[in-house]
Amino acid sequence: MAIALKDFPRSAAGSEPVVSVAITCFNSEKWLGRALDSVLVQETEFPVEIVIADDCSKDATVAVAKSYQDKYPHLVRILERKENVGTQRNYYDAFEECRGKFVAWLDADDYWTDPEKLAVQVKALDGDPSLTICCHFVRWVIRDGGGEIKRERFPDLAPGRHGIESILRSNFLPSPSVMFRNGLQRQLPQWYFDVPPLTDWPLYVVAARHGDILLLDRVMADYTLNETSAFWGEGDVFWQKMNVDFFSRVESIIPKKFHRRVRAEKGKRYEAIAFSLRQQGDFIGSRKAAVEAFRSPAAKDNLGSKVKTLLTSFMRETQWRLRGRKNPLTSSS
Repeated sequence: MAIALKDFPRSAAGSEPVVSVAITCFNSEKWLGRALDSVLVQETEFPVEIVIADDCSKDATVAVAKSYQDKYPHLVRILERKENVGTQRNYYDAFEECRGKFVAWLDADDYWTDPEKLAVQVKALDGDPSLTICCHFVRWVIRDGGGEIKRERFPDLAPGRHGIESILRSNFLPSPSVMFRNGLQRQLPQWYFDVPPLTDWPLYVVAARHGDILLLDRVMADYTLNETSAFWGEGDVFWQKMNVDFFSRVESIIPKKFHRRVRAEKGKRYEAIAFSLRQQGDFIGSRKAAVEAFRSPAAKDNLGSKVKTLLTSFMRETQWRLRGRKNPLTSSS
């Protein structure tokens, strides 16, 4: 009979957990309690542990974590830091602390909304060894917006099985929806620690090399959009450049037959950069990005859009130069 984790018998403390819930946090005192409460109401028939990894918070995050550990010592373990180690290392170390067969990912400012989430995902993964990740749909909620909902359902994909080609096209897995087989993190490349804020995408690619990703047709978490994040206001060019960097690196960990796909995707990101820079009036940067779009995939891949991007970038740069490099055109591409 399934019972809520908060009511799970303490006699189960010595049992090997089936699921480890990895919660990463930094200055998260306002949100950690909500995340933990959403875990404690999970209804399961198997033991679960909660691993909280704090990256040397300057607020009362650790105090909040310890208050839960005091109340639920058979469930909660805390990984404290004496100094900041960075987002990537904090995630990785949290996963390495996990003892469960499966790891459920939860950032401190996100939370789960369905008490059957863990049970449903464990059933799916236990029932099909060809799956390496099980995920589900989420809502997008403004973290500091009084619960304002930006999207009712994400991602915009059909539920069911997805493979490596899907995850190479885009990072469609919301982290609070993800449960993966423990041990996958040990196959991450060394460059994983050099690509913040892409904390999750490399792990999903590693997982997809070994099996399928199952997207359940169920909304079971709220993913919070953090308007005060260091990366929130960076804009489209920043994120597209991060994607380009990822595609430049990921070839080292995928079979050669997918290299052309990755290069085509990198070319699309360069096209997007060229478009955004044109809108901002950076016509030289736009032209350079358009040229890079040609260099990324095979010549005939995305040929029509590449030609249009390159010609438009050259034309806008020429107009700008003829106008004496004043009053750049920013109204349209």
